[in-house]
Amino acid sequence: MSIYDEINEQKLDALKELGNIGAGNAATAISTMLNKKIDITVPSAEIIPISELWEEFSDPEGITAGAMVEIGGELHGAILFLLGTQETKKILELLMLPRPEDLTQIDEMTSSAIGEVGNIMCSSYISAISNFTGLNIHSLPPKITVDMLTAIVSESSLMVTEGSDFVILIRTDINIEDYEGNVKGFLIYLSDEQNIIKLLKTLGMGTNND
Repeated sequence: MSIYDEINEQKLDALKELGNIGAGNAATAISTMLNKKIDITVPSAEIIPISELWEEFSDPEGITAGAMVEIGGELHGAILFLLGTQETKKILELLMLPRPEDLTQIDEMTSSAIGEVGNIMCSSYISAISNFTGLNIHSLPPKITVDMLTAIVSESSLMVTEGSDFVILIRTDINIEDYEGNVKGFLIYLSDEQNIIKLLKTLGMGTNND
């Protein structure tokens, strides 16, 4: 039996709590950036097969922008932050930037703004992992990709998973002052099986045989 087969709801709460810690730090930074009150919550966190990740998105073929921050130190892999197409455009609007009809045509300033939001989200989560587990890890500079959601996930996972079949998915709801509804985002930890198991065991989520 693999470690993934033994993960139950109680153990998943540790991943959710990790997400909430990172979300709290990210909310403060993004609030300053947007000059608006921001609240970020984590409805759920789970470990899912990469093959099921596409089911999370309402339009997996839609063009959007993704930010990936690789992890260095005692844990390797990357955190990928994704928003849907309309959610990305809304964030740009709130940043007082032109709302692009076509995200493939964004300029350097717009790309940099997306990168900054993504970097805050990813790096806050990486800091939470370090503080929560005691692992000595750090963030590397963000990489921004504009493409179909499916293509961004595929390309990112090929870079860091080395054939792993699972990812850690943390769903986020970003509530923004004066904005009706919330902006749904996804934080995805991509790595090889060895590093995913290392993280889970550090969180006390090892198998019964360990």
